[in-house]
Amino acid sequence: MMQHQVFTGQISGLVIFTVPEFGTRAKFTIDDIGGSLVVCAVEGDVAREFLTHYSEGDKVAVKGFYEPRPWTGAANTPWVARFRVCEVRVATGVRLAA
Repeated sequence: MMQHQVFTGQISGLVIFTVPEFGTRAKFTIDDIGGSLVVCAVEGDVAREFLTHYSEGDKVAVKGFYEPRPWTGAANTPWVARFRVCEVRVATGVRLAA
């Protein structure tokens, strides 16, 4: 079972795209309050909900997990770990249980 983590920060670099086989997806970066950048990805129902309520510059809390490197990926292929978002909330006064 994957360990869920929570990051809070501002949405930046929002990119929205549609994959015919899988539907609407989005990726963005959270400028985490702790000082790190977290590359996030949303898909399916979470993406539809996210895109309805949030946009570039919004401050949010995201809950999810880091995706492991695909087992089909070659060892010498660069892999930037993505944070798969399962839940999003407005950051002000919100606590997401980890």
